[in-house]
Amino acid sequence: MLVGKIKQPVAYYLSSEYVTADRLAVLIKEIILECRAAGLSIPVLVCDMDGVNRRALSMLGATVEKPSIIIDNIEIISMYDPPHFLNLKCFRNLFLKYDIECTTEITSSNKSGIGDAKWCHIKTFYELDNQNSNFVFTPGLKVEHLNPNSKQEMKLKLVAQTLNHTVATGMMAKISEGALTSEAAVTAGVTSNMDKLLILSTATLTIQATNLKQTTPHLQLFKNMKIFFKTLKFVGSTRTPPSKEGWVWTLNAIELLWNKLRNKH
Repeated sequence: MLVGKIKQPVAYYLSSEYVTADRLAVLIKEIILECRAAGLSIPVLVCDMDGVNRRALSMLGATVEKPSIIIDNIEIISMYDPPHFLNLKCFRNLFLKYDIECTTEITSSNKSGIGDAKWCHIKTFYELDNQNSNFVFTPGLKVEHLNPNSKQEMKLKLVAQTLNHTVATGMMAKISEGALTSEAAVTAGVTSNMDKLLILSTATLTIQATNLKQTTPHLQLFKNMKIFFKTLKFVGSTRTPPSKEGWVWTLNAIELLWNKLRNKH
C-alpha cells in the first residue's frame, strides 16, 4: 500500500538456480496482469539493485530518465528500494576508497563550485572530537564506522550513523574553530545531504520525516541531489558504480509518482 502498512504476498516461485533477466521480465508482467484481473491497481514496482532486476527493468522499457514500464497500456513506475540501499552502502564503500569530486553549495560570485569530499576529513574529525573529554559531538561514532571490516560494511546502520547530519554539524564546528581544514566543508556538505536524502526518501525519522507536499523540502532536495549524483566522480575509480544511476533513477521515479498522483487526486 502507498498509504498504510498492509502487506499481501501474491506469488512465490521456487527455482533450482538464479532466474534470468528475460524470465524475470515475463514473471513481472504475469503477476501484474493477474493483480489487475483481481481488481488491484499497481502504481509502482520496487526492487533492489541486483543486476538481474536492473536488466529485467531495462528489457521492460524502463530507463534512468523515464523509470516506468507500460503493461497492457498502463504505466507502472519502477524504483529501487531506498531503505534497502545496496546503493547507499555502495556509496559509502566507494567513499572509503576514493575521494569524491562533486558540486558544492559553497559559492563564489554566486556560482557553485567543484570540490573534493574526502573520507579522511571524517576520520580527522573523529580524532579531534574524541580529544575533548568535556563534550563530544558524536559519542556514537566508533572505529567500526570509519574502518569497517567486510561484515560491518554490510550494516546499513553504520552507514546511516556516519553519513549523518550530526557528523556534518560537528565537522563545521571544528572548521569554525580552526581545528579542521576548511576543505572539509565539502565533505560535511556531502554528509549532511546524504542524511537529508535518506530521511526524506524513507520517512523514518521525526521532524523532517513528513509526507511529500508542494510546500515540503523534498522536491528541491531531490533536484539538487540529482545534479550532485549526475556530476560526481569517484576520483581514481575506473568504473561508474550502478549506485550512481540508481540514485538518479529512484529520485526521478519518486518525482514521477508524485506528479502522477497529484494530478490524479
